[in-house]
Amino acid sequence: MKTNVSILIPLQNAEKTLDHCFESIRNQTFQDFEIVCIENGSSDNSYEKIKKWQKFFSSERFRIIKNETNLGVTRALNQGLHIITAEFTARIDGDDWWEPTKLEKQVTFLENNSDYGIVGTNYINFKKNVENKITVPKTDTKIKESIIKINPFAHSCVIFRTDLIKKLGNYDEAVYMGQDYELWLRCMPYTKFYNIQEFLCHRSINGGISFERQREQMKQGIKTQMKYIKKYNLPLKNYLYIFNLLFLIITPDFIKKIKRKIFS
Repeated sequence: MKTNVSILIPLQNAEKTLDHCFESIRNQTFQDFEIVCIENGSSDNSYEKIKKWQKFFSSERFRIIKNETNLGVTRALNQGLHIITAEFTARIDGDDWWEPTKLEKQVTFLENNSDYGIVGTNYINFKKNVENKITVPKTDTKIKESIIKINPFAHSCVIFRTDLIKKLGNYDEAVYMGQDYELWLRCMPYTKFYNIQEFLCHRSINGGISFERQREQMKQGIKTQMKYIKKYNLPLKNYLYIFNLLFLIITPDFIKKIKRKIFS
């Protein structure tokens, strides 16, 4: 069945949050979509829960790829993209959820603005039940001015033109963390960006990550920034943006812990 939007969901060990995620998809005002879910080697009951939701949506609208072992998020994303033929692809993680009008507003924008390839939204982060509203730059100009400094899109907020991403080679499987940021930078010369200025996406960050993983993420972010500063011949002042990340990488963990306790 040909649909206008494919919702791409890679997940692992997300059984506690999947109902909330899929409920938000079910409640979308825009309903011309399919779900492509990559179950990436979970050790909990995620697969059983996915199968339950597949019955609700029907197998025609809910396709599952089951990996017996975790292939990593980047490879899982590309597995899904390989079978997607819809005009637009929307991303969401299994512990995030959307407002009901999210897809409708993004699809309407893309259908009326053919020169735009990636559309995000403002979003709300939830950590330990504390809400933090994040406002992102709106226009193509503002997004491209800030993209070397910081990722202007939350991954679970975006919808993109599928053929654009496929023409550019999908996600880079050499990038294990921050694969979305690398992709947006790669897309920059080929399309326009936009962020709807409404809080249409909710992101759960209750799980947290280790200091070591944070350090690896920051290292990857620096590699990505340096790659595209050089590739696009950007002004040398852009290297200043990576100094903060470098400082965080070399800061001892015990100082980070003290800082977190003070400001948490």
